[in-house]
Amino acid sequence: MRPPGDPEVAVREQFEDAQRRNSEAAYRLFAERHPGHALAREAERRAERLRQDGPR
Repeated sequence: MRPPGDPEVAVREQFEDAQRRNSEAAYRLFAERHPGHALAREAERRAERLRQDGPR
């Protein structure tokens, strides 16, 4: 049996997925799932920037 993975690696992989999607919804979902993580604050900033920029 494999040992459990590093939770920090899992969070970073999920953030990278949000970056690939680059949508307000993806960043907000990440922030909701990881509210205490430093990357959640970055995700909120990116979501807000996308909201302010509006659709392209």
